[in-house]
Amino acid sequence: MERKPQTQRGFTLVELLVVIAIIGVLIALLLPAVQQAREAARRMQCTNQLKQIGLALHNYHDTHLVLPPATLNPSCQGCDASPYPATLKDNIRNITGHLLILPFLEQGAMHDQLDFRFPMGLCSAADGDTPPDATDAANNMAVLQGARIDLFACPSDPYDNLGTATTDWYHNENYARTSYGFIASDWNDYSTGLYWQGSSNSSSMRPAFGDNGAAKFRDITDGLSSSILMCETPMEKQSASYGPFWGAYTHTFWLQMSRGINTAHSPPDPRPYAWTPGSNHPGGCNAIFGDGSVHFLSETTNLDTLRYLTRIGDGEILGEY
Repeated sequence: MERKPQTQRGFTLVELLVVIAIIGVLIALLLPAVQQAREAARRMQCTNQLKQIGLALHNYHDTHLVLPPATLNPSCQGCDASPYPATLKDNIRNITGHLLILPFLEQGAMHDQLDFRFPMGLCSAADGDTPPDATDAANNMAVLQGARIDLFACPSDPYDNLGTATTDWYHNENYARTSYGFIASDWNDYSTGLYWQGSSNSSSMRPAFGDNGAAKFRDITDGLSSSILMCETPMEKQSASYGPFWGAYTHTFWLQMSRGINTAHSPPDPRPYAWTPGSNHPGGCNAIFGDGSVHFLSETTNLDTLRYLTRIGDGEILGEY
């Protein structure tokens, strides 16, 4: 008896479309979970980076018995109500606190290439200051321009453009930004006068950092676990001039909590604002506290609580954060 050869049956068009649809649904269900897992890993890496920086701040304090200043001899006399001494006007160095802690972040080689007697970058003449000499700054600029330190950049922040500005306030051409800024003010704007200079400011609103000075741990009477030292800020702002930059001071160097976290500002305020904390993490940002711990601050945290966390000796009772 002759047998007919068997033929294999293929997918019909309808069946193929059903399979494709099922695969599409599965991908749609899995993709958010994958993205969340990746963001969780990036946020954990960011937390670990901040813990390293917090440890570096403690090691700096152990060595020098004081925290590093947010800046040394910055080129912005007019930004504070108390003018700089005349001797500083001719000694602009634009040194940042990030540079001062490099030896405690396994970046001693870069630190040793820098000459801290001279400026870290240039700036134009402003408010009676004498701009740095290009020859004096040449060596430090050769080390810092184009240099990147991964530890200073949040892994969730994709913006990595170098600075491009050469104005009076912002001279940051080819300097790398940082995601982590020093808490050095409690006010809404740079021009309101509380950018603490050394020991001259005994206000209860005093932050831990200022220009040409910073607090000792014994000054933080609110408790190290109740005072913020550094916080995240997005590297991409509305203006390409805005920082902060870790290699050289600019007018947008520090952070303040007065306006909240990830806050969108509206008129009558004309600026985007450069000094607001925030991040690309959903819902808030990370912050280093005085005891070296890192906490995630929700963008819904009460503004008064954020202000109290900024001040190191106001004696206020904290709310939830």
